[in-house]
Amino acid sequence: MLNVEVKGISFANKGAELMLHAIIAQFAERGVPARFVVEPTGPYERRVTFGLWQKSRYIRKRINLLAPVSWLPRRLRHMFGIINEAELDLVLDASGFAFGDQWSALIAHDRLGSSIAKLRSRGVPVIVLPQALGPFERADSQKAFKPVLAHASKVYARDDQSFEFCKKLYSSTENLKRCPDFTNLIKGIPSADFNAEEHQLCFIPNSKMLEKRADGDSYVEFMVAAIKAAQEAAAKPFILIHEAEADRRLTRQIQAQLATPVPVLDPGHALKIKWIIGQSKAVVSSRFHGLVSALSQGVPVLATGWSHKYHELLADYGCAEQLVEINDGATAALERLQQLLNDEAFYQQLKQTIIDKGEWQRQAVREMWDEVFDLLPQQATAAGL
Repeated sequence: MLNVEVKGISFANKGAELMLHAIIAQFAERGVPARFVVEPTGPYERRVTFGLWQKSRYIRKRINLLAPVSWLPRRLRHMFGIINEAELDLVLDASGFAFGDQWSALIAHDRLGSSIAKLRSRGVPVIVLPQALGPFERADSQKAFKPVLAHASKVYARDDQSFEFCKKLYSSTENLKRCPDFTNLIKGIPSADFNAEEHQLCFIPNSKMLEKRADGDSYVEFMVAAIKAAQEAAAKPFILIHEAEADRRLTRQIQAQLATPVPVLDPGHALKIKWIIGQSKAVVSSRFHGLVSALSQGVPVLATGWSHKYHELLADYGCAEQLVEINDGATAALERLQQLLNDEAFYQQLKQTIIDKGEWQRQAVREMWDEVFDLLPQQATAAGL
């Protein structure tokens, strides 16, 4: 049985949880037995739900507080579900977006940069699964991520800009490839909270629009105005909580400015969230994986964002014009929403474009997984496949 470490997963982030579901599903579908290993952060209850093993590594102030645990005999460690780094057979990084100038360079250093050369010297494949990367203009960002590009078995940039950022940082591109988001293959599961009569236009707020942009007040104003416009059009708007407490606080802030609050769905399960999105007529989202879940199921969207990854995603689905700006006022954005709600010909054409563009992306992800499994130890794939 393979020991597979999955890096970059946070259970507060439903996009990250969706990526974990997608990873586990691929091993199950291909019949490759594996223990999935993560560093012990976040609630234990969530980790045990997925059957995750714990890695004997927990860094605080540059010190691994679990180093003494790694000295225990293997039999004893395995009784407690603990795996040492020396036992790993494969490392998959599913960070989503954590490497580049918008983030601390310590993330790239601690997550991969500091250990990747040693892992590769032992013959352990390290794969950076499709994600947004860069830019890398700061010296510390460059220093932290260059070892990843140098030693990773594969680095999959999720979009063209990310690919170019990596090429600029490290000239050798033999292990660098382009692949869209890999959660497009995973299916949702039904949620009893959803009512098709009451829940039709799905709004997904994102607290990072307040953290990462300087026009947070404009964003709240846009969301309020957009929901009011949807109410006036009898479009049956509702809010879907896609992340953690910060999005719930933002939702309360939006609801407080509505004369008539809208229903709020908060299933707390990534696959139920994806299913709800797939049942919606349209989605207004500032959450990246909220958009992926909509587009991959052929649901038209209106998007706002805070990084290059949003434009690149919508461009891949042939609808880049559905990314709207709010910093110069929301008039144009609201006009785009009205078109989505009231122009049936536009809606149907947009829906068909999204459906057509989705097939090549699913095929690209299937081919990416083929490449990943080709890197596994031969005895493991032979036993599993």
